[in-house]
Amino acid sequence: MADPVDHIADTLRVRLLRGVQAGVLEAGDRLPSARELEREFGVDHRVVLRAFRQLADESLVEMRARGGIYVAGSGRADGAIGPSETWLTEVFAQGVAREIPMPALHEWMRRAVELRRLRAAVIAATADQVAGLSRELRDDYGLDAAGVRTAEVQENAALPLLVRRADALVTTRGDADRVRAVADSLGIPCFVISIRMDILGGEWRLLLREPVYLVAEEAEFAELVRRLLESTSAVEHYRPNYRPIVLGRDDIDTIPDGAPMYVTQRAREMLGDTRLRGRLLPPARTLSPESSREIIAFIVRANVQAMTKPAE
Repeated sequence: MADPVDHIADTLRVRLLRGVQAGVLEAGDRLPSARELEREFGVDHRVVLRAFRQLADESLVEMRARGGIYVAGSGRADGAIGPSETWLTEVFAQGVAREIPMPALHEWMRRAVELRRLRAAVIAATADQVAGLSRELRDDYGLDAAGVRTAEVQENAALPLLVRRADALVTTRGDADRVRAVADSLGIPCFVISIRMDILGGEWRLLLREPVYLVAEEAEFAELVRRLLESTSAVEHYRPNYRPIVLGRDDIDTIPDGAPMYVTQRAREMLGDTRLRGRLLPPARTLSPESSREIIAFIVRANVQAMTKPAE
């Protein structure tokens, strides 16, 4: 079973760094106390406090005696997301303990993700979902990812070329049955991803302290986000601050100067060089830890098999 301290530290780390990137947190801002967060995480406040100490060791937060917890004014709290010294030390120490020298471990890790260029076909209900998931799979996992809407994958019809050439299919829960059947017919894996639920209670709660504008290509995606926000009580109080803008339906010039604005990948492609008045928020990582691990395991397994396959 995962250590709850590590899980909470991971959640708070992402929340903090993305808050800094989005401009809703800055050095010196006071963060919620361990007692305030114990209900959210369902643990004693002392467990949350130990998680904050991990972030303090990484120079992300400053813990002041009887004064609270604050965003640190130095270190990686400038929004640059990278591994901490503690984490890197532990990874290399585990390698050496398994008789793998540090330079060799580096090479194994590189080849485990780069030896094969794997193709993933995303199949989802909306163009915004397809473009967003494809971007995340490319940027975070190095996959050659592109996709189509679910409506383009019909029974008894020729499959799109990018689907037929894929090494794996990726979809959402709503389209799981149809896409699994396609994957089975092709003899390739199908990954039904779930989203990070903490993004709703954490990142969006930070953002929705003021009106936040979502710019999307399709009304269906804007409605999907609204339903997700309504599914968690953590953002109930902030719901009126969710302001969807659908291209072709709504006027993007209604976005006030400097207002936080999340633009989907598909909307960015459609807008091109169009100037927007709001403050652009960075793309969100949406895959849950479980879905992320499944994707990583697929990539590593395929590359390790390629490394160990006898030469023909």
